[in-house]
Amino acid sequence: MPQFRYVVTDGKGIRREDQLRASNLDSAMQNLTKKGFKVVSLREIRSAMGEGALPPVHRQVQIRLERIKNHIPLNTLVFFTRQLSTMFSAGLTIEKSISNLMLEEKNPRFRKVLAKVANDLKKGMGLSEALGENPGVFDGLYTALVHAGEISGSLHVILEELSDYLEV
Repeated sequence: MPQFRYVVTDGKGIRREDQLRASNLDSAMQNLTKKGFKVVSLREIRSAMGEGALPPVHRQVQIRLERIKNHIPLNTLVFFTRQLSTMFSAGLTIEKSISNLMLEEKNPRFRKVLAKVANDLKKGMGLSEALGENPGVFDGLYTALVHAGEISGSLHVILEELSDYLEV
């Protein structure tokens, strides 16, 4: 049975982090909400060489193949990052911003990626985790910087700087 790591807040707003076993992500989510918790983050824990995991070299090859298959033009990624920063700093939630950008996206491959990111966010993943599920589009540096922005509380600044970096 898969194991999940979660971050929740209780009725008093106290943040808790722990792990649980459940048959799938939806079951884990239901288990936590039935206990009265508000789920902040929920993701499956996969061991480095667990079921379905690939050795590091094969994982690198898989990521490169995903990049080729899911090639998104750099200007599309720059525009997305800048728009996400603007929407978030204007007060829209990340989920709403991603959904709006997905609806306006002209590139069908990137629209599909954004739909997956939006779905992962609805399931309780953080933005960096949701983006990290698409390594063929968002590389390690991109997701690491987004994660730093989430933790520091300056996501809109990090996104703006990231879009500037990508433009150069």
